[in-house]
Amino acid sequence: MKKYIVMDIGGTFIKSSVMSPDFKEESVKSTPTKRDPEEFLAQLVELIDGYKAQYGEILQGIAISMAGFINPVTGENTDYTCGERFLKYNLKEKLKELTGLRVSVENDSNCAALAEMKIGAGVGAETVCVMTVGTGIGAALIINGKLHRGKSFKAGELGFCITKYNKDAADLEPRRVVATSILVKRCSELLGKTVDGLYIFENLDKDAGIKAIYDEWVTDIAITVGNIAVALDPEKFLIGGAVSTQKRFIDDLKAKVFSLYHRLDEFTTIEACTQGNNAGKIGALTIFFDNYGE
Repeated sequence: MKKYIVMDIGGTFIKSSVMSPDFKEESVKSTPTKRDPEEFLAQLVELIDGYKAQYGEILQGIAISMAGFINPVTGENTDYTCGERFLKYNLKEKLKELTGLRVSVENDSNCAALAEMKIGAGVGAETVCVMTVGTGIGAALIINGKLHRGKSFKAGELGFCITKYNKDAADLEPRRVVATSILVKRCSELLGKTVDGLYIFENLDKDAGIKAIYDEWVTDIAITVGNIAVALDPEKFLIGGAVSTQKRFIDDLKAKVFSLYHRLDEFTTIEACTQGNNAGKIGALTIFFDNYGE
């Protein structure tokens, strides 16, 4: 059977495996992401060479999910918010040159959305928004069954959305929707010690300070979700990222969105994604098939 190397490249870890056309994976690895661009490229090649030595000629190519404003045809990444390691090399061209395998590269949030549409919570829907809440905020838009990338390949970058501003400040001091990492940072600063997301959810009803920070954070996400939902009228708005496994968060988010946006609940459902850590890799492989076939 044909098999494919799949990689979900994040700022903290590179999650990789070998995947079959029916999205079953094996030889799963998780490797801390190198920060230096040259070391990062060498790291990818080393991972790929390891899989090539193990699997040989049945490997048909490399499918990559990563952050960025990525042109899926050329592989160019123009995301000015990404680190240099993600921008210095055109990974589609460079890895093809160094490994001899066909390569596809796509934005990680787009990959997550495609995974949900293929075998997850988006199956059967035509218009879906997917928002990932993790180290950063990402999103993807599926309109009439097709991925909407935008003119500059940055459609769905909801992390740039402004939820509030201080009108008395000279520069307006915009407040943007932020990810779980900022929630954790704010609570750690409040408590004077380092805590994680699990600690926050365990103490929501025990610590008024944590609850206040959490409520403000959920409200900012809810405003962003609601604004996009009323603009695009999706059947489903799916929430991904590790925090989406917290039922309390999904319930609180739904309650806040539907209290702010009258009757939106009649037209759009808000649900958690179902594909978890595999979403990026599954979506990356669907993009590879779109580009090259099976």
